[in-house]
Amino acid sequence: MPPDRSIRPADLGTAKLLWVFAVLSLLLTGALAVVPARSGDREWRRIQQRYDALAATKHLEPIPIAIQQIWRPEFGVVDRCPTCHLGMGGADPIPSDPLFREHPPIPHDPREFGCTVCHAGQGRATNAAGAHGKVRHWDAPLLERATVEAGCGGCHSHFPIPSPERAGRGRALALSNGCGDCHRIDGRGGGAGPDLSTVGARQWRSDWHTHHIERSAEAAASGDARWRAGFAPLADDDVPLIEDYLRTLVGAPRLMEGKTLAHSLGCRGCHRIGGVGGDDGPDLSNEGGRLAADLDFTHVRGRRTLRGWLVSHFLDPRRVVPDSQMPNLDLGPEQAEALTVYMLSLRTHQIPESAAPRDRVRGMRLGIREFPADGESLFGVFCSGCHGERGGGRGIVVPGRADRAQLAGPAISNPELLFVAEDAFLRRTLVDGRPGRRMPAWGTKDGGLRPEEIDALVRWLRSLQPTAPPFEEVMAAPEDPELGRTLFGRDCSPCHGEGGAGTVLGPPLAAEDNLAVQSENAIYGTLATGVAGTAMRPFGRYDGRSLRAVIGAVRGLAATSARRTGWAPGRGDAGRGSRLFGETCARCHGASGSGSGLQGPALGIPAFLAAATDGYLVATIIRGRPGTPMPTFGSPGRDNPALSPGDVADLVAFLRSLQTRPR
Repeated sequence: MPPDRSIRPADLGTAKLLWVFAVLSLLLTGALAVVPARSGDREWRRIQQRYDALAATKHLEPIPIAIQQIWRPEFGVVDRCPTCHLGMGGADPIPSDPLFREHPPIPHDPREFGCTVCHAGQGRATNAAGAHGKVRHWDAPLLERATVEAGCGGCHSHFPIPSPERAGRGRALALSNGCGDCHRIDGRGGGAGPDLSTVGARQWRSDWHTHHIERSAEAAASGDARWRAGFAPLADDDVPLIEDYLRTLVGAPRLMEGKTLAHSLGCRGCHRIGGVGGDDGPDLSNEGGRLAADLDFTHVRGRRTLRGWLVSHFLDPRRVVPDSQMPNLDLGPEQAEALTVYMLSLRTHQIPESAAPRDRVRGMRLGIREFPADGESLFGVFCSGCHGERGGGRGIVVPGRADRAQLAGPAISNPELLFVAEDAFLRRTLVDGRPGRRMPAWGTKDGGLRPEEIDALVRWLRSLQPTAPPFEEVMAAPEDPELGRTLFGRDCSPCHGEGGAGTVLGPPLAAEDNLAVQSENAIYGTLATGVAGTAMRPFGRYDGRSLRAVIGAVRGLAATSARRTGWAPGRGDAGRGSRLFGETCARCHGASGSGSGLQGPALGIPAFLAAATDGYLVATIIRGRPGTPMPTFGSPGRDNPALSPGDVADLVAFLRSLQTRPR
């Protein structure tokens, strides 16, 4: 059958497709030609070519032009930094060129862990801007030279830090005893002795002091110039202080300065670091990993970097963050910079335990704290942010409260507080806190204080309490009957009544069965130490002359028919106490002790009332709190009347009624 010539094959456009393929082939060929040409002009190539040219002038081996790389998969590290920083180990160092210098000495080989673990930056990049992290959407820019020590703290998180006071004394002793004459310490001093700049990160011989004395004597006899002849033995108490200073020498002085400063400013009172601390402020555990893009730089002067924001915030918190509750810590620029280095070190590095430094492993495995365990240091770590240096009190701004422009963080080292507060009260306040106020329950909260740490804090606070002069010194003072009558009327009669006749608050001192046993030594003991569980608290503020005068006044009381045996404090009227509280106390302490008044703390909190004994309440009302707005109600003042013993008993009864009142 002949073919049907009316049917024609479809036009597949083969000719056009061939033209397209031809054009694409030309483009591909051009691209393949351009890429090697561009690669040959790369920044890193020019740097390596410059190295080879410089090496030839110094008769050093040239290097092959190639990308250098450190690969540590267990750290997630791919660092091409040695491609340009050739002195790190990829080539013979050339000190005259910053890129070709040898890495400064550190306790471990830089190539062992790579570069970005310590310095941050973008390790995979092969140009300066990219490697240093100065690119969009890169969250870990290279640490600046001034803050480079922050990289050490990312891994070494648990270096034991002694108290700032002890470390400072140890440093002064090391300088005054000429340690820098033989040893180099943080870039200063130096001689025949080993460099001590990183001695805190390793072990030293425990008999170093004896060893120095012995070798010094040998040097004096043999003329060995490597040892200083005539090394003067240190006092026994000075040796541990110098050792405390040596523990701070880890090759990162700015980091340790910032960390020590943070441990003295009470940062953990409001912030958690590594799971330990308060909850008022943001968690700082990854503060060094914050993104600058997330920060408000409206009121920040200088560069818009995380470092710049932190420094400005430390210098003036409320200027940078207008609604911040952080107090102004009165830091200088150098202190703010040091504290910033510590903050930048707080980064949540994931490090295999097999490669982690010993201090970190020890801290994680054994639960060792990053701060000292003595009471003074613990106060600095947790308490000084609110209560001030050594418990002297601090003004804390309360935003948005015109009636509370300044809320005083109470001065808990106030002698009158320590006189009236027993150890049980201090301990229970630390354990249970003050609900409704900023004082956390440190003994029960997650990330709080351990029992032994609370005990250490109580012991330290008690050590701040002034003590009375010895009995012998008191009795050697001249008698002053007029002073005795004045002091008795002011400080004793508010509880014990006129002439020591007794009241509902205090037993009759002039009772015959009391005067018969009241020797001078017994009266002295009561005045100096108080009577536990009662309102009779120590009068440690008295000097020897005053104590002698009061002892004489008590011994000279005229006997009354009252009896002290079987005496017990009387009960007050809670209803009358409520009215009296509204008239005299609510202005500062708020209605019903709510704490919403002008400056006084809340008194109606069950946790406070459970910790405070009746004796504590009575003594506080009568004796007041010098240095604070709390007046002395045992005697009339400029703005307050004198309350009678019955008035005080009624007030205590009212406060006790608040423990069971529904809230």
